[in-house]
Amino acid sequence: MRKLLLGSVIITCCAFNIKAQSPVINEFSCSNLSQFVDNYGKYEDWIELYNPTASPLSLAGYYLSDDSLNNSKWEIPVGVTIPANGFVCFWADGRGEVSGGQYHTNFKLSQTKNNNEYIVLANPSAVTIDIIEIKQETQLGHSYGRTSDGAATWSVFTTPTHNTSNNVATAYDDYASKPQVDVAAGYFTNPFVVTLSTTEPTSSIRYTTNGSEPTASSTLYTSPINISATTVLKAATFSTNPSILPSFVQYNTYFMNVNHTIPVVSIAGYQLNTLANGSQSLQPIGSFEYFDTLKIRQAKTYGEFNSHGQDSWANSQRSLDFISRDEMGYNKEIKEKLFAYSDRDAFQRIILRAAGDDNYPADHHSANAGSAHVRDAFIHNLAASGDLDLDVRLGSKCVVYLNGQYWGVYDLRENPDDHDFTDYYYGQDKYNIQYILTWGSTWAEYGGNQALTDWNNLYNFIMTHDMSVPANYQYVTDRYDEKSLVDYVLVNMFTVCSDWLNWNTGWWRGLDSTGTHLKWGYILWDNDATFGHYINYTGIPNTNYDADPCDPEVLSGSSDPEGHIQILLRLRQNPEFNQYYISRQIDLWNTLFSCETMLQQLDSTVAVIDPEMAMHSTRWSGTYSEWTTNVQSLRNYITNRCPALVSGFTSCYSLTGPFDLTLDTDVPGAGDIKLNSITIDQFPWTGSYFGNISNNIEVLPAFGYEFGSWSANHNTILPTTSSPVVAIDLIQSDTVIAHFIWTSIVEQSKDPLIVAMPSVFNEQTTIRYYLPEAAYVNIRLYSLVGYESIEIVNHIQHENGEYLLTLNLNEFGLKPGMYILLFQAGEKTKTIKLLFTK
Repeated sequence: MRKLLLGSVIITCCAFNIKAQSPVINEFSCSNLSQFVDNYGKYEDWIELYNPTASPLSLAGYYLSDDSLNNSKWEIPVGVTIPANGFVCFWADGRGEVSGGQYHTNFKLSQTKNNNEYIVLANPSAVTIDIIEIKQETQLGHSYGRTSDGAATWSVFTTPTHNTSNNVATAYDDYASKPQVDVAAGYFTNPFVVTLSTTEPTSSIRYTTNGSEPTASSTLYTSPINISATTVLKAATFSTNPSILPSFVQYNTYFMNVNHTIPVVSIAGYQLNTLANGSQSLQPIGSFEYFDTLKIRQAKTYGEFNSHGQDSWANSQRSLDFISRDEMGYNKEIKEKLFAYSDRDAFQRIILRAAGDDNYPADHHSANAGSAHVRDAFIHNLAASGDLDLDVRLGSKCVVYLNGQYWGVYDLRENPDDHDFTDYYYGQDKYNIQYILTWGSTWAEYGGNQALTDWNNLYNFIMTHDMSVPANYQYVTDRYDEKSLVDYVLVNMFTVCSDWLNWNTGWWRGLDSTGTHLKWGYILWDNDATFGHYINYTGIPNTNYDADPCDPEVLSGSSDPEGHIQILLRLRQNPEFNQYYISRQIDLWNTLFSCETMLQQLDSTVAVIDPEMAMHSTRWSGTYSEWTTNVQSLRNYITNRCPALVSGFTSCYSLTGPFDLTLDTDVPGAGDIKLNSITIDQFPWTGSYFGNISNNIEVLPAFGYEFGSWSANHNTILPTTSSPVVAIDLIQSDTVIAHFIWTSIVEQSKDPLIVAMPSVFNEQTTIRYYLPEAAYVNIRLYSLVGYESIEIVNHIQHENGEYLLTLNLNEFGLKPGMYILLFQAGEKTKTIKLLFTK
């Protein structure tokens, strides 16, 4: 049995010698998922204080905190009084307010953080008078409190006494220790046995192999357990001591004779199978284990599951949401990096999405004919790879096992309409976001009626003011991310989405000025009804590959109930926006939504799941052959769509062309060029662009260079060739070259500087370096694999100043490739990359 409770009591009693007239921390809960509700209708962690005296006690000026090193984190406001021998409760939810007669601290509690957390009570002089370390996790619905009001000992309560006396509750000393398991979770090719053991005195172990949590009536462990098939083993210790509660669950998944090429998620719980088979109202509790492609379990936690999806719920393979719950005492998050396009490595909420309405084989419903099991995640990851001005549901492929049974190929998906998402990426927590969603109807997911009011006010301003007036346009763009709107419309246009504005639209902004995303911007939601697939819920004019790029602009009424297209049309009154909107389409058509890029992304997505799809198809009564045919049909649609857009661009926007536009620099590595909305850093670069529209070009010099001039062969550059920002209206194909000149690399720097000009070369380059003071200099060249290739300058004394040296790699007999130049001046070290070509 874990002896943690007594340790916490010693901290409380011995360190501070609580006096009779002082209030004390009497009880708290980090496990309040569904018992005690605050004035917002939320179930939050709570802290209870007790007044051990016979007189009312004012708490005005006292402090509560979750940090032992900062005991004055939240000051209890005037007017908070504990009755004689009475109690007062505080919601530890981070709101930092008093509302509805209830008190909310500015911090939250967590019982499963890696670093221990405290509850601290300090007097008005900021002297700590009571403290307890949250070292003991409590199970769902339990609390931790003094055995009786104000007592020195602490106990676990299975029936918490929120804002009432602990004296009437049944107090338990602790939980039993979890069983020990001698075989770790993983993959196996031959049957084996698992041995369970416990150090808990006078106890027994009970276990299950069907995914449910062990109870006192589960199978009694008496001898090693035979494992001959894929099995989720869950075990718990049950003490005969009535003061000791059953342990937390120990759980492992053992995979037998299976081989997967993508990560595997094992989920298990009582009634989880029933939920996955269609009982949509259930919210079962269960375990979540994540195994990487090396077959190593990288994350495990406990939480709750619920249904995900609407139309797609009619399919036999259904999508599920999972929420890791700190309240259950295991882990507050799935602690693993799940997505290639993000560094995020902790997720409380995750979606297990069965490809939505692109599910294959979708029970062979006629509306799902041609499903490929890739569309939605493919589009979201494509958008993420292009760094569009949108929030997306990042996705990675996995195989799911449910209660030990193979459940097929799924997408692990991030959820952008969740405050953990906004907090991680933008520093906007759940109390500082206004988040509006449209799915048939429209509501505020966060921010309440004020969010809707603020949005409607902005919308009405746009509808009633001339956007060609700069002041009006500026007012809107100060509050609204117009580029996010453009990207939102264009993703759905390029992919011919037929289920978006009236069913799958989300937009939000943050209110915390210390964070980002302070303007209203958009998310991508479901993009499975795309590329001619599924039902045309939005009523777009054409679902074929030759749909015009301006088709979204005719959507209104029930197709666009919140008027996002009307905003687009109003903003197009502004010439600057109109140029951006049209040119952004052409930029993306040349890059992210080119056939080459889209097909590469599609092919890589398909290649990931291809080895898994035969087994998946068999599981859900499809065929691998039919799936590959459907994938090829999707591929053909994309191949046809790209060239079909040419006539659409010319007819929709009265453009001429297209013409080949080549951009180049006279010195490799001297700088980048921004064309309309995209930045180009590899030269020469050629795109297909149009006339009768201004193509805006801007030079971005690299360190050590400054812009000289532009040159073009056939088209006029405006305003002048010496301007770093110019425009060109194409009348024929052309090559535009940015010319650069060297400039001093000395910029009043206090540190040594070095630059190679150019850094990409086929024979020689010039190394320029600057020393702010005298120093010994070393310059060495290394191959990319790390062994030393050549010593250029060996510990030579230099006076302060700027130096030049010419480096010809042919003279050293070096092969083409990437090299690292190491520059040392005194104790300062810098490195630069050089690309030697032939």
